[in-house]
Amino acid sequence: MQKDLTLAEQIERKILKYISEKGYQLGDALPKENELAEILGVSRVVLREALSRLRILGFIETKRKRGTVLTSPNIFYGFKTILSSGTLDKDSMKDLYEVRLMLEIGMADFLYLHKEERYLNDLQRIIEEENMTVDSEQLTKLDIRFHSTLYKMSGNKSLYAFQNLLNTLFATYAPRRKDWKVKQIISHESLLEILRCGTPDAFRTAMRLHLNTRFENMDTLFPAKVSKPVEEEEE
Repeated sequence: MQKDLTLAEQIERKILKYISEKGYQLGDALPKENELAEILGVSRVVLREALSRLRILGFIETKRKRGTVLTSPNIFYGFKTILSSGTLDKDSMKDLYEVRLMLEIGMADFLYLHKEERYLNDLQRIIEEENMTVDSEQLTKLDIRFHSTLYKMSGNKSLYAFQNLLNTLFATYAPRRKDWKVKQIISHESLLEILRCGTPDAFRTAMRLHLNTRFENMDTLFPAKVSKPVEEEEE
């Protein structure tokens, strides 16, 4: 494994191992650059490159008069960069689309654990705005707002951050069409009513029905690749 890593990547791992073994906590200052290079037995040039990589990932930051300080990394930083690059292939986009559906169906218990009136009121306001417009673009934005509020209501910051990254994906592949109300089995109004008076199991079932068109459209959005027939060799 080590052979596949660049020298800077190897030093990066050494630094993280050193931090862990020495018991550094968030906010603690690391040794000065020359001291750390001596401790790890590496050149300052390579150390700077490794520290730069860790800084980009959010493990460390430089503070005035304190030097290099240990911080909590943003676990979705790299993912955000990849997603916004526009270079993901269809298979990867399909995987992310499916992940979003899995999360929405699976978070019911957490919604009920962290249910607050302020979130329910936010959902109600979104529904009222939906009922006042027929504009497809605006309806798509309101749809995203409704589901984003559910993620926020779950109380899981990482889940909410991840969902925010996928908003662009859903706006692209799941816009509100003119016939959306006709095809919709369970509406936002129904979901809200179940949140107010129902159970996690009831909400889970309702959410699956609410997302039914998303499942039905997957073959159209992400058509399977057709393999070319193998030509028979002439005898």
